[in-house]
Amino acid sequence: MEGRIMNQNIEKGRKEARIGLDSEKDIINLINTDEQFRNTIKQCLVNLGFDLHREISARLDNMKADIYIENDLMIGVSIKSSTGTSFHHLDRRWLEEWKDFLNMPKDIFGILKNAILRIANNPKNCFILPKDKNRIKDFFESHIEKIIDEIFTHSEPNLKIFMINDKVCNKLYIFRIEDTINFLLANIRNNIRFSTKGIIKLGDFITVQRKSGNSSKVKKPKTDWKHPGNQLQFKISPIKLTEYLVKNNVINFQIVEL
Repeated sequence: MEGRIMNQNIEKGRKEARIGLDSEKDIINLINTDEQFRNTIKQCLVNLGFDLHREISARLDNMKADIYIENDLMIGVSIKSSTGTSFHHLDRRWLEEWKDFLNMPKDIFGILKNAILRIANNPKNCFILPKDKNRIKDFFESHIEKIIDEIFTHSEPNLKIFMINDKVCNKLYIFRIEDTINFLLANIRNNIRFSTKGIIKLGDFITVQRKSGNSSKVKKPKTDWKHPGNQLQFKISPIKLTEYLVKNNVINFQIVEL
């Protein structure tokens, strides 16, 4: 599989201005106002298999997709910006929502709830206790396809692109989200484990833990189940994932130099 690098070949001043690109609005603005950038993104999408005939435009979206690129098709784009190898938010929601979505057994709900509150009480505590690891591992393994699809697409049918903005290397990496999900599922199978602190590791790139973020503005004590820090959070290392995908060339991708 070949990853083509789409060079912008832009003037030095304009290139320096683009190095600051770090948000959905910046990308939308470039697509809508910069013909060269717009054509580059369009060609990347064509190279990834999208049948586009007219000029593209972009707009913000309030669902799982961060932006929509519009042409003959509506192409939802999920964007992750990163300045390093740290983990970034993929999904966070109340455990009750996952219970309903996955038809979660009472014992699994209890294990995860106790784990969240245990960390709320003391961040140094173990998240998933050794006695509960096998049960949690079995549950995630049996529901992994539904979980991964949900945290990446939120059942949004038009979400087609996963874009990573590497702010260190000043590059946009563009993948089909279906290819990304299929790769991650293969990476996760028989590869669910736990960190030394009991954080759930879904393969090599995704973790599951208490959301945290115990802001002083929140009046509820952090041990209150309704404290916003007590949500279940899925996180990913976008740069680590990108480096692996590009180095090993396991799925199709495009790179835009900024």
